[in-house]
Amino acid sequence: MRRLSRELGRSAMAPYWYVSDKRELLDLVARKLMSKVELPDPDSGPWEDRLRQVVTGIDAMLHDHPGIATVMLERMLIVDRRLMNGIMDILQSAGFEGPEVFLSYATIHTYLFGRYQVVEIDTPDPSTVNPSELEDTLAKLVPHLKNLRGRDFFNFGIDTIIEGLKAQLANKRKKRRG
Repeated sequence: MRRLSRELGRSAMAPYWYVSDKRELLDLVARKLMSKVELPDPDSGPWEDRLRQVVTGIDAMLHDHPGIATVMLERMLIVDRRLMNGIMDILQSAGFEGPEVFLSYATIHTYLFGRYQVVEIDTPDPSTVNPSELEDTLAKLVPHLKNLRGRDFFNFGIDTIIEGLKAQLANKRKKRRG
């Protein structure tokens, strides 16, 4: 809060005229950022496409504003229930019910916000890794890292989640028939 006050050229107590503490300020920032994420109209396409659109929108905000993922991971229920509700609506329209909606949402939430916790870990540049110091499997795979970008990891993750959710729905239908 002091650093914010210095950057704004105000007294150290000035922010407290508007917010009670740092947590409230972070909530306001996160809420403002997430308000920019659009929820697609229920008739705009298949549930998978609508889910991907929302998750990609959230990811773009998290990517463009480093550090906000930590706030969102801890405080999504408080910060932006609109997006949570929108994602749960999409999941229900797909055929998930009751506890399945919460389980599905938790998987998406954990992946989306948790991945930024992993990204913040200092990953070595593949060109600086000596393959002779690695186990056999890692030594063979590390060179492939140079061709992968953050978007590749994101797309693979969300594709995997959506395919997993589709499989859950297919199993559910099969059990009802059987």
